[in-house]
Amino acid sequence: MQEPDIYHNLANSLRATLGVLELDKTSPLYRDAVSICDYLENPIFRIAVFGPFNYGKSTLLNALLGQRTLPIDLIPTTGAAIHVRYGSDLHTRITLTDGKEISENGTDILKQFAILDGDRRMREDVINVEVFCPHPFLQTGVELLDLPGTDDREAQDVLVRDQLLTADLVVQVLDARKLMTLGERENLRDWLMDRGIKTVVFVANFLNLLEPDDQKQVYNRLLFVAESFRSELPNNISNLYRVDALPALRARLKGDMAAAQTTGLAMFESALQSMVSTKEKNLSIRFPRVELMANQIKQAGEAKRQAIATELSTAEEKNKAKFEIKQKAQKLIKKGFAASVSDFYSWLYLP
Repeated sequence: MQEPDIYHNLANSLRATLGVLELDKTSPLYRDAVSICDYLENPIFRIAVFGPFNYGKSTLLNALLGQRTLPIDLIPTTGAAIHVRYGSDLHTRITLTDGKEISENGTDILKQFAILDGDRRMREDVINVEVFCPHPFLQTGVELLDLPGTDDREAQDVLVRDQLLTADLVVQVLDARKLMTLGERENLRDWLMDRGIKTVVFVANFLNLLEPDDQKQVYNRLLFVAESFRSELPNNISNLYRVDALPALRARLKGDMAAAQTTGLAMFESALQSMVSTKEKNLSIRFPRVELMANQIKQAGEAKRQAIATELSTAEEKNKAKFEIKQKAQKLIKKGFAASVSDFYSWLYLP
């Protein structure tokens, strides 16, 4: 059996098991299982860019694409998971909750449907945002996923957490001007490692804004942090890259290849291409998270079995108690009736 068939069968089995368990559809387990099913049925290589608001995620992706494809601003705005896929021309497709699809050339429509509103909330009527771009890297079967920033609102965090489970490679953007926060470490552990997502690469942004003497020290500190997390990457691939995202984008827009080279973008692109090539030949990357999900579902199934057994036992005990009460009542009635008959006969034969 070919791998796509294996994954499809696994997804079908997971969906069938979910139906039996009757889980709450808002529960993390249900949402994770659905994400895993979608992931198994998706043949593309998805690269998700992950990190807090204002860390330069969209700018990094724009630099990779060589154009201002995604909205970037001084005020963090990404309010949807934006899937960037290959297309013969640049256009955007928005899918709404009522099933309506809106397609337009270019990406200006993203400002209407894929940014946060005045209260920094995501639109509730949007279920999918796709950007199609004629870039050769995307043509190899790669999809880039621009995610909302974390550490702002719970709704954004839930969306990001769900989407990460569908990524073959997660790029975590770090701000070199800041120490990695406890929240970032917890997200890395809880959202990635503990869910079987072990293909993680760190990108240090904003190093160019530091003094030259500080850059090496900060990079070495970030390298120590990156190496402290387990990553399943090819032996020749580092899990930390320096990319000055905004200078890289500016250089690409100007066509200045020499300037782009100094930003670290070319080295990062080369690593991505190597990882895509390697993982296309070894899709076992998907099994760790599937195995974890299977164990969690097994535990949920066992818990449900025990709950049903307890419920049946309780029902049996209740039925047994009812039967015993009924028998006791019948005995009391018979005893009372016999006593009444005896009294009646005694009354009949009174002298």
